Amino acid sequence: MRRLPVRSVRGSISVTVALACLTAGCTQASQRVTSGPQTSPSATVRASASTDAPPASASSAPSFGVTVDPAHASWVRAIDTAIGDRDVSVAVGLDDRIVSTHLGEQPRVLASNEKLLTSMAALDLLGPSFRYRTTAAAHERPRHGVLHGDLWLVGGGDPTLTPTGLSTLAQRLRASGLRRVTGGVVGDTGAFDRGWWAPGWLPRISRDYVTRPTALRLAGGDSSPEPEAAAAFAAALRSAGIDVAGATSVAAEPAGLHTLAAIDSAPMAQLLVEQNHESDNLYAELADKALGAAEGRDGSTAAGARVIQRWAAADGSNSTVRDGSGLSDEDRTSATGMVTMLLTARHRPWFRALYRSLPTGGEGTLSSRLDGVPVRAKTGTLFIRPASTLSGYVRTGAGTLVAFSVLTHDLPEATAIAIEDGIVRTLAAASIR
Repeated sequence: MRRLPVRSVRGSISVTVALACLTAGCTQASQRVTSGPQTSPSATVRASASTDAPPASASSAPSFGVTVDPAHASWVRAIDTAIGDRDVSVAVGLDDRIVSTHLGEQPRVLASNEKLLTSMAALDLLGPSFRYRTTAAAHERPRHGVLHGDLWLVGGGDPTLTPTGLSTLAQRLRASGLRRVTGGVVGDTGAFDRGWWAPGWLPRISRDYVTRPTALRLAGGDSSPEPEAAAAFAAALRSAGIDVAGATSVAAEPAGLHTLAAIDSAPMAQLLVEQNHESDNLYAELADKALGAAEGRDGSTAAGARVIQRWAAADGSNSTVRDGSGLSDEDRTSATGMVTMLLTARHRPWFRALYRSLPTGGEGTLSSRLDGVPVRAKTGTLFIRPASTLSGYVRTGAGTLVAFSVLTHDLPEATAIAIEDGIVRTLAAASIR
């Protein structure tokens, strides 16, 4: 997936000096980072969490609290020096503590760091083994190998659906005894809404970075997803030896259909690897709609965004969510909120799936960055409100896994990336325990 362009302006010489200090680890006297609004060391910034149930219903589960407990160490001073007076939010946490913040409570544009929220909500509410299902359905079951009426193709949001998958579905119908369809093939348009917009999406440009997130579509398809899928399925049926008498069409699925055969996508845990390694906007927007549909709502971008926002609030972050991908410049989360969610994720049974979904240095969207550094992180870039972000986990020199979030605003791209990577390298070199 292409990255949204970033407005570029000339950087200052001072950042080079500061980042040299960052990369080297700067072992001078310690100093607490206190440039932004401060939370008292005893403040709890995490609501109760459950290891099995969605956060909204976890009131009876044991609580896990994240508190602000500032560290006094040389790596803290190194980060503070490199940031200077730039508009950058940083938070670093380990175990149940946020040990360093700089403008940590300030809500920030997330860009594709929004995909972290989408990933965590999907893993928690849908589960790592969740699969999108594509079904062949009809009003009546076949009799003596003949289906009287139309055969419906109903999508469930699978971003990986291919003609090969539809051939498998057709072969399953053939194996069940189906030989003829007296009607046509109808592609469903109603499982999700067909909306292709969210507040904060820049007109026309955002659509260049995500195709229409419909429930029924072929991977790589574009402007007419449901007709394309229906036509491919009709061709697959005929290739499987099933005669289809009628033409293909599209419509919203009516009530009362019976499932005749189905195919499933790979599990959510596997799909998130593609989503987060390549920052795939379509995968994220379909996960967003699936979250809305799973709550019995309309399967829209807005419904899914509300689910993610409520989930984030229950998980300790006062986030504003408009979409699943981060294309909206109205998506907002603070660095402290992000790290709180990342720390809490470590106590969830799906943490390994989240961790593996994030690229390490030299992979995916980090292919030209942080090679050899023990980091797993999600990048983000947006130019509507110039923003560059990096959040995830890094293992320190002492072997401790820490969570971090760096959210920059209105900086040249090269400067922002240098600050992000310098902070990660400093944490990787530090003896944080």
